[in-house]
Amino acid sequence: MAYSKLGSVLNKETKHQESPIVEALGRGIYKAVVVITNPTTKEVYIDPTGRGRLAAYVPSLAGTAIAPIFFQHASNTGSFGAPVKEGTVICVFFSDGGRASEGYWFALAQDVPDIVSGGVAGKAQSDGSGQGDGVFANVPSAKEPATTTGEMLKPAAEQKNSDRNKVTASQGTYSDLLRGSSTASPLRDATYDKPQQPKVTGFKTAGGSALTMDDGSISDTGEIHPEQIRITTASGAAIILDGGNDFIYVVNSSGSGWVEIGANGEVMVYAEGSLNMRTEKDFNLRADKNINLDAGENVNIRSAKNTKINANEELHLRSKGTQFLQSEAGMNIDVGVNCLVTTGGILHLNGPIAQKSELIIVGEMDDMQNSENTKLKETIVKAMPTHEPYLRPQAKDLWTSTHAIDTASDEGNTAAENTSMSLGELIRSRRSNSTKKED
Repeated sequence: MAYSKLGSVLNKETKHQESPIVEALGRGIYKAVVVITNPTTKEVYIDPTGRGRLAAYVPSLAGTAIAPIFFQHASNTGSFGAPVKEGTVICVFFSDGGRASEGYWFALAQDVPDIVSGGVAGKAQSDGSGQGDGVFANVPSAKEPATTTGEMLKPAAEQKNSDRNKVTASQGTYSDLLRGSSTASPLRDATYDKPQQPKVTGFKTAGGSALTMDDGSISDTGEIHPEQIRITTASGAAIILDGGNDFIYVVNSSGSGWVEIGANGEVMVYAEGSLNMRTEKDFNLRADKNINLDAGENVNIRSAKNTKINANEELHLRSKGTQFLQSEAGMNIDVGVNCLVTTGGILHLNGPIAQKSELIIVGEMDDMQNSENTKLKETIVKAMPTHEPYLRPQAKDLWTSTHAIDTASDEGNTAAENTSMSLGELIRSRRSNSTKKED
């Protein structure tokens, strides 16, 4: 069966060689349109040779979707990959003097540079979902990817909200301008009143997964776009490397777990499920200040051999219920000075009133449960990551790259300077250095 299909393909390629268009094949680079299914027979075009070649036709060579040509991927790195979306336009050429069986594709010929998973953020359209209304009136929304450049250049309010917003809403990052939707697009910098060179590059698969690299930007109105690299799946799992705000963020599609390394060296981990760690050797934990362990239910500590607790100063054990101290072997109590024991009842050899153990003070922390702000009433921890949206009191002011500052307009830098003290200091410093060089 496989051989008969291969023979059929080779026969088609032989007929191509006899066609008058063969003379034109070697004359340059052409645009070709990807074909997944034969519009007449509904046959799915799959490369029978197993090389992952792509079926496409060249309109300028009178090609049709009924009789496409197979194109192999030309790559200088040995990488393999093909756009699998029907109608994608690719750039192709024919090697060896224009042989129809030597067709190669090497690039996408995109009319709209859409390289952000879920679509580029813009002003939310009021569609009854809550986006663009009330407290979310000014919160940007990921927009449905455009199919033409003209559609992309429409006012954002006329562009449809993307389904991706359901993902960021579930994650809790919808209103987060650094971890939610992104403005990264080559069109962003070109559409300023004073156009700038594009700061964004990357690629996106037909299914919606994307690798986006943004050098950061400042608009003419002072809007700051951070310097970021994002790796995002179509379903919403993401890794974000933010250079301007200096953090690394990893989140799953549902937002039920995330990890962040912050600008001040803090490492935060949130897990809606269990957090499990295991080592087959030693596990060492060191804090130069305090270690706080707080459990909503029980704390269990067990060792297969000895358990030792040493304190250079006082050791306090306290419970609101009954305490049990039991040894299945001997028990040794050695007191270096005095031993005081006080009970509420009678104890033989009862001495002066014993000093009470120290009570650990508990307080409350902000929490997020089922997308609602709540309070954890009794806890001893000083910081507690929650489900997004999580407030980050130690985060830096909104920042971007020095490259973005150098290439922004004076109006944009001035407006940005008025909105962020830390960014303003950097702008003033670079302006000062620039003036000194001119002198």
